[in-house]
Amino acid sequence: MLETNRLLIRPYSKGDKASLYNTISRYEIYRTTYGIPQACTMGYAAKWISRVLQNARENRSYEYAVINKLSGEYVGNVGLINIDFVSRRCDISYFIHPDFWNRGFAAEAAAAMVKYSFNVLNMNRVGGMCMEKNAASAKVMEKLLMKKEGVLRDYFIKDGIKTDAAVYSILRKEYDLLLERKE
Repeated sequence: MLETNRLLIRPYSKGDKASLYNTISRYEIYRTTYGIPQACTMGYAAKWISRVLQNARENRSYEYAVINKLSGEYVGNVGLINIDFVSRRCDISYFIHPDFWNRGFAAEAAAAMVKYSFNVLNMNRVGGMCMEKNAASAKVMEKLLMKKEGVLRDYFIKDGIKTDAAVYSILRKEYDLLLERKE
């Protein structure tokens, strides 16, 4: 479990199914993400949690429930996906329930995961990707001081429409330099 000033970041449990469903079934989540289908069901949420737990056991990805420390409410998800321990790289992923948007929760949770990836998992590179039109997600990565590497044209197809992807990353040496400047 990770902890920030306002958040607990913990492994999912089967008991998170309803909270996850109430988040991923929202149209706002569907339209701003590329991995969640529009017609989410409670069954999909249950399978999603099972897959997340299996991937963690196999060290393929680590996705966590983000919980508001004050209220105990489920805020969203943050994770490290596409983990490659040989090349020492991974990608960050996150989504926040729309009721909690514009409060800095995504950046706070993602910053904790970037720190974890470098300090615990010994990664050399943390990447991220979002639909180019998702300005809020791009802003989160920019707050993490990730650099925009470029755009993958027509990378996603959402509702039959081709959509570009913006690609970001931060390297271990850049992260370490930022820490030195803060001290």
